[in-house]
Amino acid sequence: MCSSDLEELMPRTKRGVQIYWRAALIPLSLLILATLRFVFHAPMWVLIIGCLWIPAYYLIYPVVLGKRWQSFDREFTVRFQRSEYKQLLAYYKSQWFLRRFGPRAEMMGKLGLIYAAMQRYRDAEQVLEGAVEAADAATKDRLYFNLANVKFELGKHAAAEQIYRSMKPGSPYRHAAQAHLALIDLRRGERVDEARVVLKHERKRASGALRERIEEALAAAGA
Repeated sequence: MCSSDLEELMPRTKRGVQIYWRAALIPLSLLILATLRFVFHAPMWVLIIGCLWIPAYYLIYPVVLGKRWQSFDREFTVRFQRSEYKQLLAYYKSQWFLRRFGPRAEMMGKLGLIYAAMQRYRDAEQVLEGAVEAADAATKDRLYFNLANVKFELGKHAAAEQIYRSMKPGSPYRHAAQAHLALIDLRRGERVDEARVVLKHERKRASGALRERIEEALAAAGA
């Protein structure tokens, strides 16, 4: 995918700018209504109609956004589990409303997962770095872990190692991070015996591609 397509799929508006304009909607609306009343002498019924959009926006907009996000999230999960990555990328591209108004970090995180699954690791790295920057505390740990995995695939082991080691003991990604750290040690030829022990232990928890990678590493290490 060319860089122009990547720019098209990534949310363009920064999080801080979105917050600023949403916070300014009410005072801006009041200014417009005051101008209509005192400058253009608009009748009261016009002002009343103009006021109706404020509760409509703050009550209806979150409901519409929430329903669209839930529908997209379900469809994303199903298609990702089926490994329909090209179709999923096209589906993501069709979600203009969510890409523009949806949760920025979550949307970029989804795009990063698609690129990583398609082995477009450089695109995935760029997107996930933006997702981490935009994320709040609740989602940053997961996005940071996904970014570490992409850097691992790119051979940027020092950067990946730094992220893996930052995983807190209570993180749900802690065990997978330990397995990746052991894989890095084996590739470097450092702390080999300790790395073997960790991988044998984590092999029981691992699944999918990570489990296969652990098996291959242990076999290559003669363990």
